[in-house]
Amino acid sequence: MKYRIQKLSYFSGCLIIFMTVLNGAISIPFSNIAIAQNSQSDEAKSNQLIKAQEVTQEFFDSLIEEKFDKAMEYLSPNLKNYVSATDIQQQWRKILDNMGAFVKYRRIRALEFSRTNTVVMTANFENIISDFVVTLDDNHQITAVDFLWIGNIQTNAEEFVDALSNGQYGVARGYLAPDLKTTILPKTIEQRWLEILETTGPLKKRSNSEVIKNSSGYDVVLVNLEFEQENRSFMILFNTFSEIVGVDFPELEE
Repeated sequence: MKYRIQKLSYFSGCLIIFMTVLNGAISIPFSNIAIAQNSQSDEAKSNQLIKAQEVTQEFFDSLIEEKFDKAMEYLSPNLKNYVSATDIQQQWRKILDNMGAFVKYRRIRALEFSRTNTVVMTANFENIISDFVVTLDDNHQITAVDFLWIGNIQTNAEEFVDALSNGQYGVARGYLAPDLKTTILPKTIEQRWLEILETTGPLKKRSNSEVIKNSSGYDVVLVNLEFEQENRSFMILFNTFSEIVGVDFPELEE
């Protein structure tokens, strides 16, 4: 059986270092009042993380039971405006096609980073054990779900562009690396895409794509597009986990 835990191992290692520093800081003597406040704060944080963990499991329970409308209820308002129950259904079935049927949860653990709550869920599928990272806001609403499985970058690039052309900006955002999702919302992607269309005219079709060899440390896919007024290309950069870390839309030379 295959395992996909390399990225998560690195992620957890960073967490251990981070928590060691925090624990060292907390060991400094405080006044009785400060200790009481710290205990209350720790208890509140603990409750927040427990709730984030519960929401994450309920969300995945909905996916497993194929109750995609119910799964929508756990999303933040920003995502609900750009992702439909049908989109969730398509993405979940794509995962099952790659990983096989869901078997069981192996582990669900909640972490805290800054003002966001992060839950890492390890699941057993028929063909693979895979990790999922779910990010929630302070209201315990899901703002991002990252499925940590490595796909074909050429296929990922084409599907990213197809999602843009179909107005599925929430789906397109799903192909971005997690750190980009903290600042790039579906609305941001929509605005940028519409700005491009103002210059090029409507997209007529996506033509061919190709993987470009380079020495930048990133994998690059060039996707050629035919617009109403001109032909242009997307240059899409991927990290080692087949997640998009950059998109360039070169200007035409005059």
